[in-house]
Amino acid sequence: MLCTTASAAAQATATDVRFTLHDESGQLIGQQSERTGATAGGQEILRQGESAFTVSGHDATEIDELWRLALDADGAPQRWQWRRRVNGKLLSVELDRDGALLKGQVTNDGRRHPVAAAMPALPIGDPEALEPLLDEPAGPKSWSIAEFDPIRLQFRAVEMRVAPRGGTEHGYVLTSALGGRLQSVRWLSYEDGKLVEAKQPLLGSSRSWRRDDGPPESEKLLSRGRIVAHEQHKPGVHITQRAAMAQIRYAFGGFADIPFAFPETGEQRARREGDGWQVDICSDCGPNAAPTAEEAARWTLPTSWVQSDDAAFRDKAAQARRIAQTDEAVMIRLGATARARLPRIEFEGYLSARTAWRRHAGDCTEDALVLAALGRAAGIPARVVHGLVFSPGRYHGASNAYMPHSWVIAFVDGRWKSFDISLNGFDATHIALSLSDGEPEAMVEARQVAALLEWRAISEVRKRPDDP
Repeated sequence: MLCTTASAAAQATATDVRFTLHDESGQLIGQQSERTGATAGGQEILRQGESAFTVSGHDATEIDELWRLALDADGAPQRWQWRRRVNGKLLSVELDRDGALLKGQVTNDGRRHPVAAAMPALPIGDPEALEPLLDEPAGPKSWSIAEFDPIRLQFRAVEMRVAPRGGTEHGYVLTSALGGRLQSVRWLSYEDGKLVEAKQPLLGSSRSWRRDDGPPESEKLLSRGRIVAHEQHKPGVHITQRAAMAQIRYAFGGFADIPFAFPETGEQRARREGDGWQVDICSDCGPNAAPTAEEAARWTLPTSWVQSDDAAFRDKAAQARRIAQTDEAVMIRLGATARARLPRIEFEGYLSARTAWRRHAGDCTEDALVLAALGRAAGIPARVVHGLVFSPGRYHGASNAYMPHSWVIAFVDGRWKSFDISLNGFDATHIALSLSDGEPEAMVEARQVAALLEWRAISEVRKRPDDP
């Protein structure tokens, strides 16, 4: 939501709207209310939401969230609050105006940290708000807002865009992005010029916010016992082990509303085919371009999520270097070190490499971040990959399906090679959708992109007997 100008802040019309949140099957899994109203000192903008459900194969989930911004009579921010509680674990931010700063505290799972952030040049806004789009847009529109990052403790720019849908679809598409990385897509439907539904595509399903201004009713009560689908794509063809260990060719469509280009790695080659993409994956299918000196230097540096300068990572990397003779052998040894260090599987949250190392826990994402940190500590260019992988066995509510996954690519001995310590190594079912330095926005981007894929064909590519 855009902050209003000085005159608009004083004259803004009060709004009070509610939405119910539904899964693909239509069952109620959440509610959201948004309100803008005058206060004694100016204006308040408020969004509140709650949801409860159980992802098939996982524990129950309960989420409540609050976003509140107080403006003075001139439309200047005076107080900002954000709170998100997931299964009782609280992450919150409270900031008050103090001259050119916003000061307050961040609470993260019981720990409080003081924070002071410069007043952002962009208007503070809520990328989840639907109230600014209640009336049908007159045409395409792009704008930027400032959102506070409770981990980096600073404001960052969110790029918003609304535009008519492409192809034969009706309605509009609303997108948000961070640093050029797609974060969310919602398809907006209007009737008589008024918003009636916002639908977000998910991998294999969707969720919808439906306008509902009626009074609360007993059937609108939430229940965490409602089962929602695991994010997955059932391919409809049998993926053999021989194909997975050889070469698979994928044909994808989609992205009529969203600009997107498949990344390429040492194992993945992508090219445009008409209105879609052909993606080939095998051990040496990719272009395998060597990084420039600048890229190699950048991909060995520590980041706020891949803290390769931590003493624990440096120590393990030095040990591997003393024993292993090649970069690939170093990565294999470091992979074994990371696997042994993270025996517990935990699916909640997104932990940095350092935190996961100290907690001895994580899922495929933390596995990848820890291995990338160890690789960089050894001086090996390493990147985190987010995408999809095929799982033939039953795995937390899904089987024989492509599911979100993370792994590492490292430039070893003159080529880019994938390392996956969460599964039994790399195969041709690993589809890369986003490459990163470990930032969570890349994982979010990959999951949203995965939801937009139109799966047209999957085929095994076999070499002729006389092929080398």
